[in-house]
Order: sequence, then structure tokens, then C-alpha cells
Amino acid sequence: MLKDAAKDNDRACLGVPGLDEALGCMPRGSIMIVAGYPGAGKTTLASQFIYQGLINGEPGLYVSFVEPRDDFIRNSSGFGLDFAKYEAQGIFKYYEGLNVSDPEALGDLLEDVMSQVDKIKVRRLVIDSVSAIEQLAGSAPRAREVTHSALYVGLKRRGVTSLLISEMPVGSETFGVGPEEFIADGIIVMKYRFTLSGIHRFLEIRKLRGVAVQLPKMYYMITESGVEVKPPLPISRLPSAVKPRRAFNLMGLELAEGSGTLIVYDPSLDPIRLTLWALAYPAAASGLRVRIGSYMHGVDSMRHLLEQCPGFEAVREKLALESYEASIINVEEADIMSWRGDRAISPELVIVDGIHVLAETSRRRDYTQLVYRTLVRRAASRITTIHTYSAQRNEVWSVPMSKYYDYVLYLGRSGDGLYLEPLRVWGSLASPKPISIDPEALKDCASLSGLGLKVETP
Repeated sequence: MLKDAAKDNDRACLGVPGLDEALGCMPRGSIMIVAGYPGAGKTTLASQFIYQGLINGEPGLYVSFVEPRDDFIRNSSGFGLDFAKYEAQGIFKYYEGLNVSDPEALGDLLEDVMSQVDKIKVRRLVIDSVSAIEQLAGSAPRAREVTHSALYVGLKRRGVTSLLISEMPVGSETFGVGPEEFIADGIIVMKYRFTLSGIHRFLEIRKLRGVAVQLPKMYYMITESGVEVKPPLPISRLPSAVKPRRAFNLMGLELAEGSGTLIVYDPSLDPIRLTLWALAYPAAASGLRVRIGSYMHGVDSMRHLLEQCPGFEAVREKLALESYEASIINVEEADIMSWRGDRAISPELVIVDGIHVLAETSRRRDYTQLVYRTLVRRAASRITTIHTYSAQRNEVWSVPMSKYYDYVLYLGRSGDGLYLEPLRVWGSLASPKPISIDPEALKDCASLSGLGLKVETP
């Protein structure tokens, strides 16, 4: 959850990581509609919105026509949202409207809702869903009357920031009976599509008064923390002749801070020792925060290898280990996971082992866009990136995005040892000679880390 900026009391954040950064926080008293397919995460997003207010001291009311109170409390707790705590404090109320069945009863319920708003001085309200209100109204004219008088006039006059959920059939582009689109200050539509690589979830920002939306379509994930969105990179953040604060020396090769390096390796090799012992460990020992992700190896096996390095315990906290399963992840999710992890860990060096596994399970265009967005975003944040990819030497320039990386190296066999051949070196007209790696150095971490990555301050 994100706390609202204390200096801006006129705006309310949604509480959705990434979305608030992309859109900015909405003016207090606004009405936001969240429409979407069944199971798209609308209730989860609405829960985050209410909870964001609670942690900032804003009383909240959740009106539901679709879910009992106990189910809501239990399901929300799965995302780390403890509504029962705020309910006990008297600043949160869950209002069940499950038994309403006719227009007259609907009118009484809405009057009672407004009295509850006044009673606990509600600052944030969710109605789940406005589609149910429209159905209970019995006719389109009555639905428009209720929507305008109770929701627009009643909530706007009280200055309540509101989120209205609207159901949307899968494949449809429209929702509701019409009036809610006119009273809303913002409209977010949550959709998904199924492909061979899994489910792809995305948001469409159809309306947002007073905000210039940079990217009207953004992908999102539903994680253990709820809905998370990767925001677009602002143009002002794009790297432009940024002078590196430091460089990295890898076996005589100088890698600039914020650069992207592709290490293509012979398919008969497993370069995990080189990755951990010559890249990750010495970087962490130099004081850098290092994030290591692998599509080939589990966290336990990587930790076991790192524990063989002398002094590992002293740098353990500098190393963040992750393992990915390409068969259950698509490139949009990989993109969000990349952004989310960088945001949480603030690494200075990111190493992704065996990224070809993701390339093999994705469309080339999707994979290419992922690599491009990731390298640009990290360059803007001065994060150095190293990807390892399995391919033959004559296939290097067919590897997706290989011509975009700042450095392209090939790791091949040379007798009992290995060699690292620079194929592309940023800022250098000459092509350095291949670097031989003695087979004895591959046997233990101390020897290999002594040859590995060093941090150099200009």
C-alpha cells in the first residue's frame, strides 16, 4: 500500500502499486468507475482503494450486493488487508445488500447507505456493483434517476471519494445502461485474454478528468498483495548521455553502469557457476545490491553454490535470489515482475539466467518488447543488466534484441576450459580478443570470483 502524499490533502490515491504512479492520485470527491470482465480483479482493486484510505485515517464504507461480509473479510485477508481491525475501530463498515429484491427496497437501502456515510463520516465508498443497482431499479429511467440522485448528487455533495464497480460480459466493449459513464470522473476497464502462454490481464483507461494519460492500456497482475500495474516510463526519465558514476570490470572488459549485457553461451554448457561466482558474488562483495533470477535453476540450488563462496554470510543480504517458471508466466507478467522486484529491492545489478527459456515460450514480438522496455527502464535508473541466453555461436545475431544490447559476449568451450569472446563492446571500435578461463578456476568460488566482476569508480 502507498501512503497519500501528506502535502496534497486534496487528492486520494487508489492504493494500487504502479497505477497511482502512472495516473497520479484522483481529486477527493471524485467518482471512479471500475468496469470489467468477471474475475478480472475488480473487487480486489476496490478493496485496495478502501484500505488505502483506512491506513491514512479515512473512514470507509463498502456496499456489496454480491458478497457476504464474512467472505469479503476472509478473501481480503488473503491479500494482506485486515479490514476486521478497522471495523473494530469503527472507521470501516461492510454493508450487505444481498436481500434487496425490489425498487422500493432499493430506495430505502440507498437512504440507509447515505445515513451510514454521515454517521461514520465516510471519506471513501465502494458500491459493488452499480450493475446490481441498475437491475434492481427495474427500468432504465429509474436506474438513471437512482444513479444521478443517490450516487452523483448524494456522494458529490458530501465530498466522498467513490469507486463504483460495473459488470461487463466477456468480449463486450460496453457496460451499464449509460448514465454512470456521464457522472464518472474516471473510468477504468479491466479485461483479460487467453493465449497459449496463459492469461493476459490489462487495464484500459477510458476516461480521467484533468489527467493527460500517457498510456491508455497497461498490463497488470494479481499478486499476493492484490492488483499491481507496471506504469509506463515517463519521457523525462529516458536515459540521455547520462554520465556513469562507476564502471564494472569483467576479466579486462569495462561495462558501463546502466548498460545491458547479453552473454550467449554454448548449449552444451551450464554457466550457473560463472554467473554466480564470477558475476553475482564479487559484485555483492563490492557492496552492490544484486538481484539474480533464473529460468533454469531453483533458489535452493543457487544458494547452495553461493554458500561455497568465502565470506558469503557477510554479503547474503546483498543478494536477492529468484526462480521463474516460464510455462506458467507470460511476458506481460514477466515485465511486471521485473518492475515490481526492482521497485522493492532497488538493485544496482540484475542478472537473469537462462532467459532463452522465456523466449522459447513467447511470441518473438512480445519477448522483444519486454527486453526493450526492461533495458530502457533500468538504464534510466542506472541499473546494470546481464542476461544469459543459450545458442550456438553462429546464431548469436539471431537472438532477439542481440543487436540492441550494449555488450554481447559469447561463452564457449576451449579444451577443458572456457573462453569469453567479446562480439560487441559499447564505445569501442576495436574488437577485444577472446578471454581464456582456466579450467582450474571453475572448480571453486574463490578462484573464479578473483577473476570476476570488479566495481571501478571513475
